[in-house]
Amino acid sequence: MLSRLFAWMSILSLVLGVMAVDAAKIAVVDFADQWTQVDALRQTLDEFKVEYDDLTKELENGKLPFKAENRVFLIGSMTTNNAGLHQNLDKNAEVIQDFVKNGGIVWEPTQADQNEANVDWLPPELSCVRSDRDSPDFEILEADHSLFNQPNRMTEQTFKNWGHQGWPTVWEVIASQKGFDVLMESLGQPVIMEAEFGKGKFLMMAIAPDKYYIAGNDDHTKSMAKLFMENLLNHVEEFAAVEVEGKLATQWAHLKM
Repeated sequence: MLSRLFAWMSILSLVLGVMAVDAAKIAVVDFADQWTQVDALRQTLDEFKVEYDDLTKELENGKLPFKAENRVFLIGSMTTNNAGLHQNLDKNAEVIQDFVKNGGIVWEPTQADQNEANVDWLPPELSCVRSDRDSPDFEILEADHSLFNQPNRMTEQTFKNWGHQGWPTVWEVIASQKGFDVLMESLGQPVIMEAEFGKGKFLMMAIAPDKYYIAGNDDHTKSMAKLFMENLLNHVEEFAAVEVEGKLATQWAHLKM
């Protein structure tokens, strides 16, 4: 009897989890940049079987038409290598800011400083300036943060020796910032940082786990970047979780199932 009840509860949990994922849809823009030549964010989400709305074509035409159910906006690493996408992100600054203010979460990982030095679509209270310093050195400042713990425990050792071509783990760096909490740094400069804005959050990085998972130099790079992408998706889905039959946290386990 108890085993049957447990089985039904597990099925119910899975159904509700899938409903939660559907209700907190992800929107993405992505580009196969000149260095990696892969649209790695799309490929990663497809491999993980994660549902998403691809807004790249719309953004190329100047629009960023978030749907009412979108709660997560992911920008692929090096997307701003496409000048049109870069310019139109800036033109939609108010749209992005309203998205976050109303409870959304936006993630932007590594962008080349020659393409996007200053992130112009951030609100005036925040700033992020990127610079071209690559480094294998880094330090996790917030080891208890969910990005480094759920569902995979990731220490500094986990991030060591990532590579794509000649670039190390920290690909570019955030030279200066305002208003963010720094979670990881490299030689005193931010590598991963986040800031709350309204009901939502901006998450900025100077590492490229999507590109490194798809186009990393070796199996170690790809496998460790995959673990971090799992943590990232868990983190953004948890933050953007909506009410489904009461308050239900979205779990990465449900995404994988």
